[in-house]
Amino acid sequence: MLSKFESYIKNQFPYLLKEKSIICCSGGVDSVVLFNLMLSVNKNFVVAHCNFKLRGEDSDGDEEFVKKLCKQNSIEFYSKSFDTKKIKDTSKSSIQMIARDLRYDFFDEISSRLNIKHILTAHHLNDSLESFLINISRGSGLDGLTGVPMLNGKIKRPLIEFEKRDILEFATNKKLSWREDSSNKSNSYLRNKIRNRIIPEFDELEGNFLKNFRNTLNYLKMSNSLIHQKINELKSDLLEYNRNEVSLNISDLEHIDKDSFLYYFLRDYGFVDWDKILNLIDGESGKKIFSKSHVLFRHKNKLVLREINQISDRKFIIEKLINNISFENGASLSFTDVSKIEKNNLNIVTVDKDKLIFPLVLRCFNHGDYFFPYGMNGSKKVGKFLKDNNIGEIDKSSKLILVNGDDKIIWIVGMRLDERFSINNESKNLLNIEYHK
Repeated sequence: MLSKFESYIKNQFPYLLKEKSIICCSGGVDSVVLFNLMLSVNKNFVVAHCNFKLRGEDSDGDEEFVKKLCKQNSIEFYSKSFDTKKIKDTSKSSIQMIARDLRYDFFDEISSRLNIKHILTAHHLNDSLESFLINISRGSGLDGLTGVPMLNGKIKRPLIEFEKRDILEFATNKKLSWREDSSNKSNSYLRNKIRNRIIPEFDELEGNFLKNFRNTLNYLKMSNSLIHQKINELKSDLLEYNRNEVSLNISDLEHIDKDSFLYYFLRDYGFVDWDKILNLIDGESGKKIFSKSHVLFRHKNKLVLREINQISDRKFIIEKLINNISFENGASLSFTDVSKIEKNNLNIVTVDKDKLIFPLVLRCFNHGDYFFPYGMNGSKKVGKFLKDNNIGEIDKSSKLILVNGDDKIIWIVGMRLDERFSINNESKNLLNIEYHK
């Protein structure tokens, strides 16, 4: 295995022959084998170990084992302990995902502190197979079926082409010592169930199963690479970028595989309800659908994607009068008691405080909104008012409206007060409302 490993490093990671790296070592057989292989290739590395305190004395024993291994070979050792169960009590994530995040955060911390570019983990081909089967069970797209990546930023996986049996054989022949994690034998976790029960069945059916899987994985990676190349070409040709939004002519979708392109275009923005997306294409102008981070809407003959602005794309409830309300986009509203109209500024209005009914609502423009513009006689549709003031359709959809508790519009923010909330001779309590961008 050593000669194959050396050849693999020379071909895929030649910089690891000279540059310093961090080996992530749990004390298990995989990371111990990686440790020993790297001793033969380039001893210029340090070791990082995480103690998650999940198995009591066994967890502490793992840490002591790795520390001793490093001392015996004159390798720098770094470790960090976590109260993982306590962290789990305040998190919705599984304990496995919490441990994963803590682990990689610590490795990145060591990398930054020591200015080391390469973080090596001991993932192998069997890990890729397990991830492949897990993702199939969850209905993954093609990206999830290409296994554990060999490279991911600072993370390098020099054992990813090797089978578990190769690793065990090397460890046995070299009479290496390692730690066993008893939790790996439990089938209460999906990955363990796949490892301990399902993969052995495949091995029994087909003796070359892992070799064939490696070939299939390579075919999938090549296919996926070709798809991404084509999608990127289509994005470059079809998408228009303007300020904080991306738009697409709906007519351009007639000449390509619409469903596939929209899937690859929109999935990174959190859109998963494809029926709603397809209905949006065939729907009326102005219709919207939301992901957690973005809003997608139809404007005439275009689909427009825009990052969610907390105010303009979601309504914000103002339960009571406080001095200042801040929003995620950095904007804010401030409320100040005054004795007279003090300023003449489009972003400041003075209203009759006694006419306010809480909760107030700050939201974006809705079709059908109307108000009584200050200084004019009678009512006017907000849409018509915005059009008359040269506000285009796309910008109109994000125009902010401050609404009273009885659904009457108080203020088209930054433009015009509603006459019904203006100051008159009978007004006793005056309030300045100021919008800060």
